[in-house]
Amino acid sequence: MQKNNVFSGTAGARMYDTEGKIIQAHGGQIQKFTVDGKERWYWIGEDKTDGYRPCGGIHLYSSKDLFEWKDEGIILKTLDHIEEFETSYFKEIYGTLTQQEKEILFTDLDKHNCVIERPKMIYNKKTNKYILWFHADGRCQGSDGDYGKAKAGVAVSDSLTAPFRLFGTYKLNYHNDPNGDFGFDGWAKRGSVRDMNLFQDKDGAAYIIYSSEGNRTTYISKLNDEYTALAKDPDKAVEGEDFTRNFIGNFKEAHAMFQYQNKYYLIQSGCTGWAANPASYAVADHPMGPWKDMGDPCKDSGRETTYDSQSTCVIPLDEEKGWYIYMGDRWNEKDLGDSRYVWLPIEFLPENKIALPRKQNWTFS
Repeated sequence: MQKNNVFSGTAGARMYDTEGKIIQAHGGQIQKFTVDGKERWYWIGEDKTDGYRPCGGIHLYSSKDLFEWKDEGIILKTLDHIEEFETSYFKEIYGTLTQQEKEILFTDLDKHNCVIERPKMIYNKKTNKYILWFHADGRCQGSDGDYGKAKAGVAVSDSLTAPFRLFGTYKLNYHNDPNGDFGFDGWAKRGSVRDMNLFQDKDGAAYIIYSSEGNRTTYISKLNDEYTALAKDPDKAVEGEDFTRNFIGNFKEAHAMFQYQNKYYLIQSGCTGWAANPASYAVADHPMGPWKDMGDPCKDSGRETTYDSQSTCVIPLDEEKGWYIYMGDRWNEKDLGDSRYVWLPIEFLPENKIALPRKQNWTFS
């Protein structure tokens, strides 16, 4: 366990909440919010209690110090059957929907068929809303594969700890060239979304980063002022202005963007399923690039698997001190509910370079 202000790091010890239960927040994100006048850390992630399926939805935890985590419950719940829309919990959230709208939404929330991965959240000061985005996939009409839908899901709530209302799932921006190389997605599935993340800049602008074109290209797209959709409809969006295509043909996922001083950094992994692989990172002067590939940030033994982890988030603990935490998942394909978390300090080096050291039971002090 993480205790006594010590991070287990590459030891990958199990992490428990204050009730003694294993924390279920995989592929997730940690950030700080002030709620009811109290500043706390909030951790969202995939609930893998039952493994890959039935899909457990998105779990939330809160902490004062990154070590003791309180279970705040499931903030985006899935349904066992469509009739559950008539129960009090779901009726309060989706009671105004028509039957046809419920049937469409059920495709995205059916715990026996849906896939909900890589949940990320941002807060909009203008609307006072919390916006949740995630990789929405799973079996659906026209595809019996788990990754045939390849969309982005958007949910919104007035409160961080209250149930989120799913608006829907969508394809996003795409390269407007029918003869282009879209990988295994092809032109028919243009705009596909798989691993994704969010980034909110200090000026309030927000971006979604996602793997597309059969995972062979990383897209970075502007969001609208409400953070609930793209800044411009995909059919009208202009490449280079509303979105950029990056690392074309390089097959990257597990995106984790952060800012340090006047530079933007993007840590990613390769695409090898549940198996870990070498990380890579890039640096830019703007969230949309252009990005300069800087190679592998890991420097110690085990770097060929990123110390048996895959990036999901970077926690900006203290920018002035340069205290940033790399947050990775150590996936256990045979028991996803027992997948571990690997947190490591990021070292900032000259010439805008970073390093991820192999550390166990470490502290910043």
